[in-house]
Amino acid sequence: MPADMKMLKTHKDLSFGTSKDNANGLKLELQFEEDTKTAYGEITLPEWCQGHNKDEVHPGIISVMLDEVMTHINRSMGIDARTGELTVRYLQEAKVKEPLYLRGFFVRRNKRTIENRAELEDDLGKIVARAKGKYIESEEM
Repeated sequence: MPADMKMLKTHKDLSFGTSKDNANGLKLELQFEEDTKTAYGEITLPEWCQGHNKDEVHPGIISVMLDEVMTHINRSMGIDARTGELTVRYLQEAKVKEPLYLRGFFVRRNKRTIENRAELEDDLGKIVARAKGKYIESEEM
């Protein structure tokens, strides 16, 4: 094999947010709409996702879901990027064992930085959390 040939790492996807192979993960199923550059999905979280308050989703789980929907946008657009900054605003509690809806929106790309936004809604249509993320595109090897 030529020395300058790129070696591709192959590994099992064990993403906590989206992998079906991670027995302990959320197994989010996300879709992407190319024309609007938006991602979306829905999930009903089990009881083990609750925080200190009974029946309320742990804030860390919420931040993972918001980051995952924004990352899904990047991947769907063919951009290999890592989370550089994630800001989450928690507006009200999200309940375990009740449907939650995720939406992510592409905002802009400036050189190697991609900016996205996301929202998490409850079953009544109330936004329970908002996020904005900055993603740093990986350098080519």
